[in-house]
Amino acid sequence: MQVWVEYDAGDARLDVTLHQLTKPKPARPLLSVKPANLSAAFSDQMYVGFSSSTGSDDTSHYVLGWSFSLSGIAQDLDYAKLPSLPPVMATAASTKHMPVKIWLPVSLSVTVVAAIVMFLLFRRQRRAIYVELVEDWEVEFGPHRFAYKDLHKATKGFHDDMVLGVGGFGKVYKGVMPGSGIDVAIKKICHDSKQGMREFIAEIVSLGRLRHRNIVQLLGYCRRKGELLLVYDYMINGSLDKYLYGEGKPILNWAQRINIIKGAASGLLYLHEEWE
Repeated sequence: MQVWVEYDAGDARLDVTLHQLTKPKPARPLLSVKPANLSAAFSDQMYVGFSSSTGSDDTSHYVLGWSFSLSGIAQDLDYAKLPSLPPVMATAASTKHMPVKIWLPVSLSVTVVAAIVMFLLFRRQRRAIYVELVEDWEVEFGPHRFAYKDLHKATKGFHDDMVLGVGGFGKVYKGVMPGSGIDVAIKKICHDSKQGMREFIAEIVSLGRLRHRNIVQLLGYCRRKGELLLVYDYMINGSLDKYLYGEGKPILNWAQRINIIKGAASGLLYLHEEWE
């Protein structure tokens, strides 16, 4: 048998799904609990392991493989690499009591519940603090505020394959917003970045009000346990330097370059003199 144990901190839901080994995961879980708040059961640091209980029955349980992820989808198991079950060893006691031997190969395909709940629950608590905090500048100037869960899903857990570039303030990811399917660019500011909260707020206040065809539109933002994220329109043509230096793109002629310079100058003029 194969078991999937999944915990969604944002939805406060715990799902348990059971199916035959090598079979695809069913769409409907065997057990679903909502709301599932297990904060009282966990500490900041804990050990994770396996345990089972069969009462007076004589049974054997084997864990042949497991995989889990603290955030996002866990890696699928390679069934061909799972070890074989050990041979059944009959004993005098087992023969006397005529037990039913149950050989239970368990594969935790998504997560060990203790680890995932411990991590995501405390992440949820921190996120809740930020959601409740609405400062004056957010009310007056702040654009749309995105849920961290949506940005995490949009970037496939901020996977390296979604990175558009790396700058002085951190990485920029491509994202596809769940539900709408809109492409966005998400700047995730590093913890060690020199751009702190004050600069972040200033950028939110300023860029949230900008409307110019030559300036990338800021769609929204997210704050979560010290992480700073900005969500912009996604520019499908990519970075200008790829066209200027011929990195797999057609080289721009001089007329096109002059037109780009004029557009950039128009944006700068708007920033300095017109937008207020």
